[in-house]
Amino acid sequence: MRRAFQQDMDRLLSDVRFTLRALARRPGFALVAVLTLAVGIGANTAVYSIAEAVLLRPLPFREPDRLVLVWERNVLRDRDRKKAWPRSRRST
Repeated sequence: MRRAFQQDMDRLLSDVRFTLRALARRPGFALVAVLTLAVGIGANTAVYSIAEAVLLRPLPFREPDRLVLVWERNVLRDRDRKKAWPRSRRST
């Protein structure tokens, strides 16, 4: 078991050395590869953060299924007005 692990680690180290030598021979390709990975990882992080905030995190209200948004448009004055219900209730 330990011998197999050692062989796998030796192969991995050999592959890493080969990869570094190949990238050193072609620095332009290496730069493009690194930038592509950086942009991909950044875009993935941004999309997941937005999806997590919008879709996965629960709304910060006691009964979010009862939340209503009413939108009113005054055509004469070209204005919009929004109202949210229920209004926050004060405990008295």
